[in-house]
Amino acid sequence: MTPERHIGEAELHAYLDGELAAEEQAEMEALLAASPVELALLRDFRDLNEAIVQRYASRLDAPVPERMKQVLAGMPERVAGQRSHSTRRWIEVLVAVLIAALAAAAGYVIRGLTVETRRPESAFVATAIGAHSVYVPEVRHPVEVGAAEETHLVQWLTKRLGANVRAPTLSALGWKLVGGRLLPDRGLPAAQFMYEDGAGRRLTLYLRKETGLNNTAFQFAERDGFGAFYWVDRPLAYAIAGRLGRDELMGLASAVYAQLEQR
Repeated sequence: MTPERHIGEAELHAYLDGELAAEEQAEMEALLAASPVELALLRDFRDLNEAIVQRYASRLDAPVPERMKQVLAGMPERVAGQRSHSTRRWIEVLVAVLIAALAAAAGYVIRGLTVETRRPESAFVATAIGAHSVYVPEVRHPVEVGAAEETHLVQWLTKRLGANVRAPTLSALGWKLVGGRLLPDRGLPAAQFMYEDGAGRRLTLYLRKETGLNNTAFQFAERDGFGAFYWVDRPLAYAIAGRLGRDELMGLASAVYAQLEQR
């Protein structure tokens, strides 16, 4: 079996910056189409680039600060004698230093704004929401194995994930199981169960072997109109996602958690 092709962050940046050859760009687009987590990360990088431009572009075009001019004016006499032909060069150097300082500051600001996407648990929920957004719109093939084969589905996913997997029953809340599928999550097997209510809305429960995630209490995340509650109940991490209100989603997450605790 051919190993799964992992897309590195450097490749994502090169793709965003238009540095790839035509063949490499086509390959990258094909890989992204089959990898919700890398696609979500690409969107994060694009958002960061736009945020940096919006926040700092005007400063980079600003004139040299008056204080810098005063520093130049106060240079030693031996430098002052050469100022007539080198002042412009000094200004260019100092402006370059200013740009570098602003870029560093931008990095710290953006890191603060996006720390959630850098944490392992946030990468996990981003993958869950990405998988939800990819498969929920499917009409003919929303799942790999249908609810009619639930026993087989659960046994198969349990074997592949290496941990006891269950498909919670949510019929009392108006949601029926559609089925599920096996998914890749950065080289690890993950599972997704899909549910549907009488209005045709869909909900997914995403789970994967816990690998260093820190939070064990419920956490909420939202992206592109989709919300998700996620938590760790070792040995598995869970995320329940849907285009639902936060309170309704919380009720469903609580119901799922309560059932899983009864094992």
